Amino acid sequence: MARMLPCLALAVALAAGPAAEAPGPRVDALVGAFDAARLQATVARLVAFGTRHTLSDTASETRGIGAARRWLAAEFAAIAKLPGSRLEPFEDRFVQEAGPRLPRAVEIVNVGGVLRGVDAARAREAIVVTGHYDSRASDALDARSDAPGANDDGSGTSIVLELARVLAREKPAISVYLVAVGAEEQGLYGSTHLARRLKAEGVQVVAMTSVDIAGNSDGQDGVHDDRTGRVFSEGVPAVETDEMRKLRVALGAENDGPARAWARYLKREGERHVPHLVLRVMLRRDRMGRGSDHMPFSAEGFPAARLSEMNEHYDRQHQDVRVVDGRRYGDTLEFFDARYAARLGRGLCAAVARLAAAPAPPREVAIGGAVSPDTRLRLALPPDPRIAGLVLYRRGADRVDWERADRLARTELVVLPGIPPDDHAYAIATVDADGNESLPVAPTRLE
Repeated sequence: MARMLPCLALAVALAAGPAAEAPGPRVDALVGAFDAARLQATVARLVAFGTRHTLSDTASETRGIGAARRWLAAEFAAIAKLPGSRLEPFEDRFVQEAGPRLPRAVEIVNVGGVLRGVDAARAREAIVVTGHYDSRASDALDARSDAPGANDDGSGTSIVLELARVLAREKPAISVYLVAVGAEEQGLYGSTHLARRLKAEGVQVVAMTSVDIAGNSDGQDGVHDDRTGRVFSEGVPAVETDEMRKLRVALGAENDGPARAWARYLKREGERHVPHLVLRVMLRRDRMGRGSDHMPFSAEGFPAARLSEMNEHYDRQHQDVRVVDGRRYGDTLEFFDARYAARLGRGLCAAVARLAAAPAPPREVAIGGAVSPDTRLRLALPPDPRIAGLVLYRRGADRVDWERADRLARTELVVLPGIPPDDHAYAIATVDADGNESLPVAPTRLE
């Protein structure tokens, strides 16, 4: 029992912080509007196109990638026309040259919508959420066989489309891009072009999520889990400079990169607003040897994560639809769990809505107190009038998730007497009067 007391004390301390505040009614209303039946209908429609392979038919109105993307574009356009909607249709069209999984050049089209931010001082900042609408069979070059792609990635595409509907009337401080991207299965081509385009346009992506394989609740090993999801993110930025590396080594901050901060934020807000949801922060960029559409954003220096189901079923991924010795293969509609996908989507909705409305984060957090029993955190705050206070996050240096969150008044210096900096990791977020928090910023300078 003695060993449990410190953990209990930490839990009480966390409850005394912002996590104990009643979830905002605005965010709760958005989460409550997220509709599992709409996810089911979207995935059923995508499956009905037979295949959505990148090299499949583009002329047919009923089969292939062309019909699928035109239908998706029409759905986003319809949401943009709803009463009070602020959603603007978005298209990113380009020709991809031949590559390992592309025997010929092909036109690729990313379709979606964007909610423009209303804070003029942060006009270039944005959140991006993607799901890939292309699919594949066993052979990555097979553009003719049926490839239903119900879960991979009809699930992610349906969540992105539903996010567009639910958030359409919002007036976020920063912009929100909700995009169905193409050619993921051929080499992440759609997301790569989108990430490069946004960077070239001067858009600062503060958080990006690829929702990929997010609707299967029955794992290969027979386990059923319709409450838990995984959030993958890199700990060390892919674009780390030598100066960043020296600071990371000095602070031991391998687990505190911007992408990991977003992953923890997604976990915190998702679990806070969605009953029975558990999001596990995975200390990997993605599953071993595999990848998704968040990786090109990481490569451009943007904080990016992947939201995925907890237990994958490999008979239902990248498989021709068939039955062999009584064993069924194929990513078909019957195995898509819309209620589970909606739970994950609601968690993401809460996090996106909170972050999009939050004030600007600290510009810099300097940490001091080496060879001292006290920790000092010095802040440089932006001139954002909506900053009502701060939230100080803390965890043991041997822990993954934040263990304590304390609400503080607006200040430029935080001193923690009797708490050695060597034993803990820290980050500080700004917060407005409604409880919307920025991403927590880990120390960016040693003093």
